Amino acid sequence: MTEKETLQRAADEARKAARAARELAGLLDDYAKYLTQPSWRERADDLHFSAMSKLRVVNDGLAACSKLVAESGDDLPVQPFEQTVKKKITAQQEVAGEPKKPTARVVRKGGRNE
Repeated sequence: MTEKETLQRAADEARKAARAARELAGLLDDYAKYLTQPSWRERADDLHFSAMSKLRVVNDGLAACSKLVAESGDDLPVQPFEQTVKKKITAQQEVAGEPKKPTARVVRKGGRNE
């Protein structure tokens, strides 16, 4: 397979992932709408399952794109998709730092502190 064909396949995979991501956005929007309505809770659970499946399709598509680009022989170093995601998550966690502990003061009846 030539470099051009490989990159064309990567572009096709990227388009599939983009289409799945748009569908995922619609599912998440409907999920948020139904989640707040108790009578629609079962429908919200079904949408959650569908959204997770669609997210898996998006992730698989992006991983395939990354792999195809790496196989194309392009001179650009490409990190595996999983490593990129882990690095971003780790960076976000470092920025967030430790959560602040809530402070509370216990006061006994009568207003005396001990």
